[in-house]
Amino acid sequence: MTGRCDVCSRGPQYGHNVSHSNRKTNRRFLVNVQHRRVVMDGRVRNLYICTRCLRNMVKVPKAR
Repeated sequence: MTGRCDVCSRGPQYGHNVSHSNRKTNRRFLVNVQHRRVVMDGRVRNLYICTRCLRNMVKVPKAR
């Protein structure tokens, strides 16, 4: 899995886990990326697409 959206190029973001004692350890916020067959520009393509883009592309028909 690529971990990056092929439509909007969103990738993982970085931050900290903060414990009760306020110690900070590194962590990653991963993008929710799904593998979908989508019709784009009249062609069927296999894409890794984030769920935010899927929600915005409701009008794009799903390839069969």
